[in-house]
Amino acid sequence: MPDCASDTGTGLETRTTTKTMAIGKALRQKVYQKCGGRCGYCGESIKENGFQVDHIISQRNFLTHIVNKWQVPDYLLHLTTDDVNHIDNLMPACRVCNNWKSTNPIEFFRSEIQDQIKRVNSYSSNYRMAKRYGLVEETPKPIVFYFETITVNQPTND
Repeated sequence: MPDCASDTGTGLETRTTTKTMAIGKALRQKVYQKCGGRCGYCGESIKENGFQVDHIISQRNFLTHIVNKWQVPDYLLHLTTDDVNHIDNLMPACRVCNNWKSTNPIEFFRSEIQDQIKRVNSYSSNYRMAKRYGLVEETPKPIVFYFETITVNQPTND
């Protein structure tokens, strides 16, 4: 089976195989410590035995993104095609954030969170009623992930 093909829809070279290895205990511990025991996205405190390791650039899409330098955050531009489990590409995450981000690029995840006010106004009569009676107040603002407020994700020489 070939490991790459051309995707005519996007013009990107699509890589379909990647070397994925399980994340060992030592690396998992380093990931947990990156954000001081907090989810790198929402900042909630997470237990060491209950957190999830998120791939900022997902395993599924890693090669396509790295080869094409497509939707790769500046702080990950140093990664190569063999770096799917590099510490810089791994983020400690709570279950909610990891499941919601799924395999999507980080900026797509950010935009999905940003759209929540619009969604609840459109689809939740309970929310609209609570808003009408002053029980909730909308405070639209840019979404800033917790890891962006602390010093992490600096390229390493590992």
